[in-house]
Amino acid sequence: AGNHLPIAVVFVMLVFILSVNVLLKRLTPGTELRGSELLVIWGMMLVASGIPSSGLMRYLVPLAVSPFYFATPENEWITLFHQHLPDWMVVKDPKAVFYFYEQLPDGDRIPWKAWLKPIIGWSAFVLIFYFVTICWTVLLRKQWVEHERFTFPLVQLPVEMFQPPSGGTLVNRFFKSRLMWSGFAIPVLLHGLKGLHLYFPSIPNPPLYFPIAQFFTEKPFSALAWWPSVNLFIYPSVIAIVYLLTLEISFSFWFFFLLGKMETVLIYATGSKVNQWNFHQNQQMGALLVFIGFILFIGKRHFGRAFATILGKRTSNDTNEPLPYVWAVWGLMGGILLLTLICSLAGMSVWVALFILGIFLAITTVGTWMVTNGGLMFILYSFLPGEYLITLFGSSRVNAPSWTLVAYERVLMFDMREILMPSVMNNFKLAEPLRLKQRPFLLAMGIAIVLAMGVSYYSSIDLAYTHGAVNLQHWTYMISTTSPFNRLTSILQHPTGIELERFGSFIFGGATMFGMLWMRHHYLWWKLHPIGSLMMTSYATYCFWGSFFIGWFLKYTTLKFGGVAYYRKLRPLILGIVLGECFIGGIWI
Repeated sequence: AGNHLPIAVVFVMLVFILSVNVLLKRLTPGTELRGSELLVIWGMMLVASGIPSSGLMRYLVPLAVSPFYFATPENEWITLFHQHLPDWMVVKDPKAVFYFYEQLPDGDRIPWKAWLKPIIGWSAFVLIFYFVTICWTVLLRKQWVEHERFTFPLVQLPVEMFQPPSGGTLVNRFFKSRLMWSGFAIPVLLHGLKGLHLYFPSIPNPPLYFPIAQFFTEKPFSALAWWPSVNLFIYPSVIAIVYLLTLEISFSFWFFFLLGKMETVLIYATGSKVNQWNFHQNQQMGALLVFIGFILFIGKRHFGRAFATILGKRTSNDTNEPLPYVWAVWGLMGGILLLTLICSLAGMSVWVALFILGIFLAITTVGTWMVTNGGLMFILYSFLPGEYLITLFGSSRVNAPSWTLVAYERVLMFDMREILMPSVMNNFKLAEPLRLKQRPFLLAMGIAIVLAMGVSYYSSIDLAYTHGAVNLQHWTYMISTTSPFNRLTSILQHPTGIELERFGSFIFGGATMFGMLWMRHHYLWWKLHPIGSLMMTSYATYCFWGSFFIGWFLKYTTLKFGGVAYYRKLRPLILGIVLGECFIGGIWI
């Protein structure tokens, strides 16, 4: 998948619509798939697409093995935390661990018996976790879709693709648009040349990456090269999606990235001893909690009506919701309690489990806001929920068994580019214009999730034992699988209390977010949206800030000199660019 508009999903649907569906309509009219049926296929692929990779298996499978394979007398992992790892979370059989990384000898079979407990244990935990996420998404749907009317930029392309043809034609109006095909050709040409250049070096290689930071070599501006460095990546599809956003939101993402870099330059210039990474990280952590408070405050009436259903009060119509509100509320609360019980039985303190789960729901809710209303194709924060424990309580307040289990937050909470909640929310929105019933659609998504987990377990484990994890993607199997335990070792060996620098940055970030929200609420002239401050130093903004700037500038100039009518006229061109980049990406895959 790689993001919340997966190339493979768009590619498969495009090829299906223009080949299989056209062929069915020509040969046996009436047997072609309708828009609602295409949506079911889309929705099932969308929620399943992240599970084999960063949405789950990329971290779950290696982390079940790595604490034993990489344990040495020098790093002291065996004495520090091995005793706190429950059997259902990890593979403890020495041969199963060794051959996962070193490749299974010819003729030997994969040791599935050693994986049985971790597969069952993690599957139960993850499915409950997903259910909690879906219940919360159901409770948010009406507020965001109907009351606040989010733009849902990533939904606009499939809506156009799935519209029915009119007048007996083979394809709909979107696929007949010359303007759309003109936009389609732009990324196909660019990436077509880049792909061919790899095979035939004489073919031109269009530059889509510009390392700006390398031109700033003098202090203090040399700090622009510090991570995340100021480099410009051009993604045509991102530029196109940004064109569909409000100017305030698109401006926010690139502005706050550059503002964060200027803060780093200022810290460097003044010779301050402030840790610039901790400063930015905790600033964003504080801002996020204030923003989730803002989300809950804006929707307080809707949430109040929804939660009142558990008291027998039907103050809100939920007949068209994916789940009845009473089921969603009980599912949310019951699921959280069940997850807390599992964590407690595994050795985690109850308050730590509740805290981590609550923080993750806040983080993923804000991330879903950024995807559904901010058009961000993938989100990756500069922090994990466990960082809140260190900032607000100090690492010494949490015991070793709890910290050991917190290290596994990476499985579900680290890489937000393929998390479930934004895909589910986008599917709920997409069902409306195509008049698809939400409840059967949700059931189809659930089936897709379960099937994807089963297939992904097999393929991920088989891949490692067949080729040896040491021979596979280095970051996934060697870096990402050791960094949480190196961090855990540092925490256990050097416990700390509340650090003033961290806590001060946290308060500063929260106060700044509150101030910007207050200004936006009280003054119409205040156009700076604070959402970009949450991604100030993230990998996502590092990749996309340049494309956000270009998209913002194109929309600004279009509205200024062409007006709203011209802006709307260019919409097929814009969607064609997105479709074209997904198509050529699918070709090269």
